[in-house]
Amino acid sequence: MATEQRTMNEQETPAVRRAEQTRYFQPATDIAETEEAVVLTLDMPGVAKEDVDVTVDKDMLTIIGRAHPEETGEPVYRETYVGDYRRQFTLTADVDAQDVSASMSDGVLTLRVGKAKEAKPRKIQIAAK
Repeated sequence: MATEQRTMNEQETPAVRRAEQTRYFQPATDIAETEEAVVLTLDMPGVAKEDVDVTVDKDMLTIIGRAHPEETGEPVYRETYVGDYRRQFTLTADVDAQDVSASMSDGVLTLRVGKAKEAKPRKIQIAAK
C-alpha cells in the first residue's frame, strides 16, 4: 500500500529534470520613447522572422523567438549555447495595445507600440481676444 501511494505522489509531482527543461534566454533589449510610440529593440541572433511570436494578451506583451542551432559536428567542448528567447513586458495605460508593429533584420527585432491618444503630447492654441 505504501509503494502504491508513493507512485501516485511521484506522478503528481511537477518536478522535471533540469536537462529536460526548455532553456530560455532573455534577449538584450533597448527601449526608447518618441512622441508617437515606445520602440523596443531586441537582440535575438540566430532567429529568423518566421520563428518569432509576438503576442499581446490584456496588458502583457510576450516575445518568443526560436533559434535553430547549426550542426557542424559532435561538440567536444562548448562555451556557447543556443536556445530560445523569451521576454515579457507589462503594458501601461500610456500605450495602445492595439497599435503594435514588428520588423526584423539581421537578428534584431524592432517593436513599435503606439502611445494612447491621451498620452501623446498636444499643442494648445491660444485664442486672441
